[in-house]
Amino acid sequence: MDRNTEMPKAALATALVVPLALMIGVLLVNPLAPTTIGLVGLVLLGLMFPLLVRWHHPLLIVFWNAAFLAFFLPGRPAVWVALAAMSFGLAVLSRAVSFRAKFLQVRSVTVALVLLGLVVVVTMVARGGIGARSLGSDMWGSKRYLTVLGAIIGYFALTSQAIPRPRAQLFAALFFLSGMTAILSDLIYVAGPSFYFLFNFLSVDVAINQVLTADTLRRYTGLAWLAQSGYWFMLMRYGITGIFDVRCFWRLLIFIALFVLGLFGGFRSSIILLALLFLTQFWYERLLRTKLFPIVVACGLLAGLFVVGFAERLPLSMQRSLTFLPIKVHPMARQDAQGTLEWRLSMWKVVVHDVPQYLWLGKGYIFSSVDLFLIHESIQRGFFELYEETLVTGNYHNGLLTLVVPFGLPGAGAFVFFLFAGWRVLQRNYLYGDPELRNINTFLIAYFAARLVYYIFFYGQFDLDLMVFTGLIGLSISLNGGVKSPTIKASLKPLAAAPPRDLQTAPA
Repeated sequence: MDRNTEMPKAALATALVVPLALMIGVLLVNPLAPTTIGLVGLVLLGLMFPLLVRWHHPLLIVFWNAAFLAFFLPGRPAVWVALAAMSFGLAVLSRAVSFRAKFLQVRSVTVALVLLGLVVVVTMVARGGIGARSLGSDMWGSKRYLTVLGAIIGYFALTSQAIPRPRAQLFAALFFLSGMTAILSDLIYVAGPSFYFLFNFLSVDVAINQVLTADTLRRYTGLAWLAQSGYWFMLMRYGITGIFDVRCFWRLLIFIALFVLGLFGGFRSSIILLALLFLTQFWYERLLRTKLFPIVVACGLLAGLFVVGFAERLPLSMQRSLTFLPIKVHPMARQDAQGTLEWRLSMWKVVVHDVPQYLWLGKGYIFSSVDLFLIHESIQRGFFELYEETLVTGNYHNGLLTLVVPFGLPGAGAFVFFLFAGWRVLQRNYLYGDPELRNINTFLIAYFAARLVYYIFFYGQFDLDLMVFTGLIGLSISLNGGVKSPTIKASLKPLAAAPPRDLQTAPA
């Protein structure tokens, strides 16, 4: 290369790098300031851009269930939201540059999600805009809008590429195992204030239960999520048949250990959701008429006898997880669980009366920070019930209410359309998918069914649960290279050989 050509490039690099280095050096005087964190994050993002162009799709799969936050963006959204937007943008750019880069289109799912996205955007505009606390607005709720739209965009990003068959097992495993990162939030709190700066990268909400119950039940939300991610992976990788394989008895022992660890979160839902998943997977593995059925029933009875006999000796957080069963537990655990149930029932009685006015145009997610502050202060002084604050924020702890109230019947109709279209995708891949992906496809449809039942009848929050459903369907399409169809094999009957011409009968 000509020396005269190298000089302008070196001068240009120096002109760009030196001011940037000086700016970062000045900002690092206060390293934990939001401006510093944001700028450093954007610089790192720029440096990693070539890697992101190559690996954006695998990164989205790996971080879909991870607990990390995009600390360099306003409002610190979840990393998967930022990766979904970036991955979708890069996929569209690749499609514009090369016709070989094609999305794995499923028309029914695409139409349903586009309709749902339109409902969300129209509601957002009609109900006062996006509102962003991180941008100084008095109206809050933007993060929930971004989470819903991120789940929709994330589906298209997941289906922008097919996962290579040799990596299918690995990517499917990382998709679920990344949820184990939630334990880091609990560990940071246990480590003490010296490590609290790490909450810039992880959600502090995971450790909230540990903070609030440190002197009573001592609940560990991160540990519960770690356990759930672990036994979801085992059910996907081995299936119920593989877990109960006596030749690999260690699998059942690990599965039981993970289940026990999950009880330290104190969530009744952890048992209910696992029971629903176990039932649906048992059905889709077609084990009802096999020898395994009585074995599983016997194991369930033994576990029930153990719980009945030793429930009162278990840690209080574990006893709280068992309070929905008709057994004797510590009064403190019973009272804590009963209290949350009572205020939910009281809140639902109030919310139901507000549903008719939001049937056609939903309430949206925007709420006033001033109203929230006044309600909070009134609750502290005993003027309002505990659930009044939840009424303002819109987290009704009920799947149907968190859908119908914010987005009305149009949003509910689009969501039902999406669920039906998504279930057909999972069903066809389960029936006609590659035998190598049999366990994965079986788990995906079983988990989809279990989460849907749980969302409708037990607990749900639409802005958080939508990414579960779009993630499962998007992963299924990416793993299977689209939607599978039955293979039609034509049975060709051999034609009878014609007799020699000289032996043929002459026509009359």
